[in-house]
Amino acid sequence: MVLAIVVAAVVLAIGAVGAFADLASDATAPTTTTDAAAEYWDAATITATATDDEGIAYIYHELDDGVVRLAIVEDKPLSAAVVIPTAKDDPLSVGTHTLKYWAQDVNGNVEAQQTLTFTIKADTVKPKTSASKASVFRGRRARLRYMVSDADPNKGAATVVIKIKNRKGKVVKTLRPGSVSVNVQRSTTFRCRLAKGTYKFYVYATDASGNPQAKVGYNRLTVR
Repeated sequence: MVLAIVVAAVVLAIGAVGAFADLASDATAPTTTTDAAAEYWDAATITATATDDEGIAYIYHELDDGVVRLAIVEDKPLSAAVVIPTAKDDPLSVGTHTLKYWAQDVNGNVEAQQTLTFTIKADTVKPKTSASKASVFRGRRARLRYMVSDADPNKGAATVVIKIKNRKGKVVKTLRPGSVSVNVQRSTTFRCRLAKGTYKFYVYATDASGNPQAKVGYNRLTVR
């Protein structure tokens, strides 16, 4: 069904009466529910669904004590939904927000306002990587230990690439562990066919929000 979003004064939102059915037959206000979560990453999308035995005429919502938005429900179905924030709402910033919502049925019965709060989080902190010394006999499996440290708020994961360089700084091998958990010790292994000698391995990471590492951790790899 199609919802038309307009701006409405609170007095209109509460006082408007629709003459779509027999007023005496219905004194029950509609009920509105949402799928709201307590926390969102980057942006919030909330669906408010109103239901009524006679039909839904309007759905209202108000964000952060701002403008009351009125959704006019076409065809007056028994159930209708609106996605919040709508195109007419201001973009929601990072932080805690308050949403008020209610509905009105075709007989003018108005639901009591309901209120909920939710928080939008954003991860703008760059992770850091660290690495431990490693040694291996040529032809054996080498184990490289490392950690991606990422302060809160974070999404719990980062994509890791490890580059091994020789004494001249040339990359001689690249390892791609992929997505790993942050703030825990990790390791990756490979069959070492590098020439005997001393190398350095560097740990690069991009967290799940797209932030690249602020500090590249590295350490020595000795091939015996």
